[in-house]
Amino acid sequence: MPPETADAVVRRFIEKDGGVVVYVSDDYGFTRALRNMVSRVIGLRGEVLLPYTSMDAAVDKCVELREQDIPFVVFIERMIDNRPSTDFIIRLSRECPEARMIVLTWEATQETVAYFFELGVSRVLVKPASANKVIEELAAAISPPMELRRQMEHCRSLLDAHNYVAALAASDRILSLRPDSARGLAMRGDALMGTGRVDAAVQAYMAAHEANPIFMAPLAKLAEAFRDMEDERALAYLKELDTLSPLNPERKIDIAEQHLRQGQHEQAERYLDQSVQAAERETRSMVGDLTERIVDAVSGIAPDLAVKYLNRVIDTKRVLGRDDLVHFNRLGILLRGEGRWAEAVEVYRKALTIAPEDAVIHYNMGLAHWEGLERMTALDCFEKALDIDPDFYAGSVGAALNIGSLYLDLRYPDDAIPFFEHVLSLDPENDLAHAKLDQARRLVASRPESSRRYRQDEKILDLDNLPEPPKKKKKRKRKPFTNLEL
Repeated sequence: MPPETADAVVRRFIEKDGGVVVYVSDDYGFTRALRNMVSRVIGLRGEVLLPYTSMDAAVDKCVELREQDIPFVVFIERMIDNRPSTDFIIRLSRECPEARMIVLTWEATQETVAYFFELGVSRVLVKPASANKVIEELAAAISPPMELRRQMEHCRSLLDAHNYVAALAASDRILSLRPDSARGLAMRGDALMGTGRVDAAVQAYMAAHEANPIFMAPLAKLAEAFRDMEDERALAYLKELDTLSPLNPERKIDIAEQHLRQGQHEQAERYLDQSVQAAERETRSMVGDLTERIVDAVSGIAPDLAVKYLNRVIDTKRVLGRDDLVHFNRLGILLRGEGRWAEAVEVYRKALTIAPEDAVIHYNMGLAHWEGLERMTALDCFEKALDIDPDFYAGSVGAALNIGSLYLDLRYPDDAIPFFEHVLSLDPENDLAHAKLDQARRLVASRPESSRRYRQDEKILDLDNLPEPPKKKKKRKRKPFTNLEL
C-alpha cells in the first residue's frame, strides 16, 4: 500500500479527526498565504484555521482545545512584535505537552534549531516557503509513519509506567522498523537504565547520539548518568550539549554546578553569566526563576556569586513589586551571612519602598542592625514590626527568641518575658529559652516597679488620681552590653 500523500494526511487530520490549525503570527502576508494554501491545495473551510497575534490568547485557546480533546497543530513565528517567541513555546510545552509546533523563521541556525527541538518543537520552517513545502511540514508534524509512531507511543507509555522489561522489548520492535532511529535507541537506553544495566544504557545513548547528533536527549541522558556516578565525563557531555544548543540557560547552570564541585569558581561564574544573558535575550519571563536556581546552586559553595546574581535580577528590573520581596529578603540574609550588615540594611531599606508596612522586612532590618552592634536601632526596627503586626512572630521559635533576647540584652526584662514564654509554648524543652526566661524573671524581681519600661500603647498614669510629682532624679545611664551571638 503506497504511503499517504501530504495532502491526504492533512485532510484526514481535519476532516476525520476534527483537527484545527492554530497560527500565531504578525506576518499578515503569511496569514493570507496560509489560508490560500489550505483552500487551494486541500479545499477546506476557513474555520479550521485559527489566527492569533497575541501569544497569551493563543495559549489559552490551545488549552481550551486540549480540554475538549480537539487535536491541533500550532504555527508560531520565531519573532513576534520584535521579541523572541521562546516564552510562548516553553509555556505551551508545559500547558500542552503533546502539542505539535512548527516554528516559522526567516533564518535558522543550528543553535536555534537545536534549542527549539529541546523545547518540544516538531518542525522548523524557513520562510519564504512554497505551498507544497508548508503542507509537507504540516503533514510531517501531524503524522510520522503510523506503525513507527504507534510503537514509540507504546514504548513511552511503558517507560512512564516503569515497566522497563516490556519497554526494552518494545524498543526492539522500534529498531526492527528503523534500526537508525535515534529516539528508539534513546528509549532503549532508558529501558536498560531502568533495569540497572548502566553500561549497556550508556552504549545505547552513545549510539543514539551518533545516529542523530542534533538530537539532544541522548547527550542529556549521558550527562545525567555520569553525574549520578559523580563521573567527570558528565561535564564533557554537558559542554557538548552546550556546543550544539548554546541558547539553553538551564544547562549552563548545570555546567556551572559541575565546575563549582571541582572548585573552579571562575569557570562557573562565566557560565552563570552566559545563562542569565541567554535568559534575558530569549526567555525574559524566566529570569527571576533562573536566578533563584542560580542562588540555590551557588549559595552553599560561593555566597559571593549568589549576592552578585540577586543584585543583578533586582537592578535589571524596570518595575519592582511585592513578588520581588523574596529576592530582597534572600539577598539581605546572604549579605548578613557574609558580615556585610550595612549593605543588608540598605537592601531592606529599598524593600521598604515597595512594602513599607511589611513587618518581616522591619524585623530583618533589625537583625542586620543588631549584627552591626546598633542595638537600639535594631530595637526600633523590632518594635516597628510589632506595631504593624503584633503577632508576626507567632509560631516562630527563632523570631520570638531573637526579640526576647534583644530586650533582655538591653535590660528590658519585663518586655522580654512574653517572647520567651511564647518560645516555650512552641518548644517546651528549649533550654536556652528556659535560661533566659529565668534570668528575665530574676531581673524583674530585683528592680522596683518604677524602673519598668513602658511602651507607648500602655496606660502609664491614672489621670483621675495623679500623685504628687516626684523629685527629679539624675537619669540613669544604660550600661553597654556585649552583642548576643545569634
